[in-house]
Amino acid sequence: MSLINILKIFSGTIVGLVIAVIVLYFIARRYFYNIPILMYHHINYSEKKNSLYVTPERFFEQIEFIASHGYNVLTLDEFIEYLMGQKKIEHKNLVLITFDDGCKSNYVYAYKKLKEHKKTGLFFIPVNKIGNKRYLTKEDILEMKKNGMIFGSHTLNECYLPDLSQDEAKKEIFESKHKLEKLIGKEVKAIAYCVGGYTKKIIELVQKAGYEIAFTTNRGFDKNCKNNSIYQLRRIKITDNDNNFKLWAKL
Repeated sequence: MSLINILKIFSGTIVGLVIAVIVLYFIARRYFYNIPILMYHHINYSEKKNSLYVTPERFFEQIEFIASHGYNVLTLDEFIEYLMGQKKIEHKNLVLITFDDGCKSNYVYAYKKLKEHKKTGLFFIPVNKIGNKRYLTKEDILEMKKNGMIFGSHTLNECYLPDLSQDEAKKEIFESKHKLEKLIGKEVKAIAYCVGGYTKKIIELVQKAGYEIAFTTNRGFDKNCKNNSIYQLRRIKITDNDNNFKLWAKL
C-alpha cells in the first residue's frame, strides 16, 4: 500500500472521529444537560496557591465572558422552576452562580461586578459570622439584597454537619434560616452544606426546616450526577485557573 493511500485512510479516520465526537456532544447536550451551577468562595488575592480563591481580575474576566456570550444568569426562583419542570429548558445557555462562606470580598468584588452587568448571585451565609472580620456585614447584605442578590444559609457557624449531633445539626439548620430571614425580611429557600457534607438525616432536617432546595459540592461521580435530587445539588467549582476556554467547557 502506498504512502498516499495510508495517509488517505488515516485522514479519513481522523475526520470520522471528529464527526463522531461532534455528534456525541450534541446528543449529550440534548439528553444529559444540567443547568450548570457555578460555585465560588473567595474573590480575592491569596499569598498561597489556594483553589478556593479566584482573583478579582480572573472573576471579572469570567463574568465578562458570561455576559458577552449570551448566558442567562438565573435567580433562585427561576432555577427552581426549571428544576421542577415548571419551565421548559429550550436553550442551553442557563447558569446559576453561587458563593459560599459569606466573605467580605463577595461584596467588594463579586457583588459590584454582578451589579454592573445586571446579573444576580446566590450567596450562602454562615449567619453567626455576619459582621466578623473578613465577613459580610448586615449593611452589606441589605444593600446587596436591595440590588437583586439572593441569600441562603451556610449554617450558623460554617459547620460540617455530619460531625454534629442531631440536636446540634438541627440548631445549625433551623436557626440559621430563621435569623437570616429576620435580617433580610424574605424567605430563605436554600442551604449549602459546608464542605459539601450531608447525610440522609441531615437532608430530613433540611426538609423539616422548610428549605426548598439544598446544594452540595462537586464530589466525584455518583447516582445524582443528573441532579435529580433537589436536596443534593452538585455544583461546578470555579478556580483561578479557569480561563475563558475552561469556563466555556464547564458551562
